[in-house]
Amino acid sequence: MKVHDLVARFAKAGDSANPMNAAREELDAIRNDVGAIENALAYVSGTGGNARQVFYRSPTMTLLKVCFPAGRRTPPHNHGTWAQILLLSGAEKNTLYRNEGGKLRKASEVTLARGTVLPMMADTAHVAECLGNVPAIGLHVYGGDILELPRQMWNPETLEAHQLDWTVYETFAQAASKAASAPLA
Repeated sequence: MKVHDLVARFAKAGDSANPMNAAREELDAIRNDVGAIENALAYVSGTGGNARQVFYRSPTMTLLKVCFPAGRRTPPHNHGTWAQILLLSGAEKNTLYRNEGGKLRKASEVTLARGTVLPMMADTAHVAECLGNVPAIGLHVYGGDILELPRQMWNPETLEAHQLDWTVYETFAQAASKAASAPLA
C-alpha cells in the first residue's frame, strides 16, 4: 500500500453521497492491513500539531497521521465535522462528550487497540489519551478541511469553552496531561 492508494480511496469517499459511511467502509476494508498503512505513512512524524500531521487535505476530506506520546492527553475539543479514527499502534482512551449549549456532559469512554475504528459525529467533543508506554498512533479521517473548519476546545480545568487556538491549545494539553483523568470522568 502506498500513500497515493490511501488518498485515492478517501478522496473518492469524500465525494460520495454519504462521506462518513463511505470513509468507514474504506477503513473497514484496510483495518486488517495496519502494517502496510504504517509503512506507507512512515514519512509522516504525526507530531507537531495538525498542520504537520496532514498528508491529504481538500474541502471535503482531510487525512492525518496523529501520534500521542506516552502520558499525553488532549484537552476536550471537537473537530467541527465528523471524524473516524483507525488506531495503528499503542492504546488510546477516548472520553466522549455531548456539547449541551456549550457545557460538556460525559457520554462514554472507548479504548482503542490496534485495528479499532472510532467514529465520531460532528457534534462530538472528546479527550484522547495515550495509555501505556507505546505511542498511540492513528489514521484520522475528517469530513472537511480540518485546518479551516471552526472548532472548539475546552479548558480542562474549568471546562470553559474557547474557539480552537493553537497558541493556547498546548497549554491546555499540558494541563490535561497532568490531571488525574479526563474532565468529568
